[in-house]
Amino acid sequence: MSGTGPGMGARPARHDTGGTGPPGGTGPPGGTGPPGGTGPPGGADVAAITDDLRAFLAAATGRDELLRIPPAAALFGTAVGLDSLTGTLLLREIQRRLGVDVAGEDLNMDSLATLGTLAEFVAQRIKPGASP
Repeated sequence: MSGTGPGMGARPARHDTGGTGPPGGTGPPGGTGPPGGTGPPGGADVAAITDDLRAFLAAATGRDELLRIPPAAALFGTAVGLDSLTGTLLLREIQRRLGVDVAGEDLNMDSLATLGTLAEFVAQRIKPGASP
């Protein structure tokens, strides 16, 4: 992907990821970890990755309402409504920016079920030095 087109650089305001920590915390979406936890073993900030994914989806689709979708929103369901092209662009952007090859590491593509499952998957595999 070239340097043009929608990117994941714009970062919207932090949103609660549904964890038990404070709003904008780094606990896993819908998780039961400690308040203000550090997220998955990979050490990546799930909330920041979730926000970046939201920003990319909003930019790629031209739908600002996607900046506010919850982690439980189905990516290919009615909430987000990704098609195969936008899904492919999302996966390419994740690989380019964060060094995670979702399609190569998740052959069943289970990680694409929801925004939260994708953010968790990426957070667990993010390459050192990559940042959302």
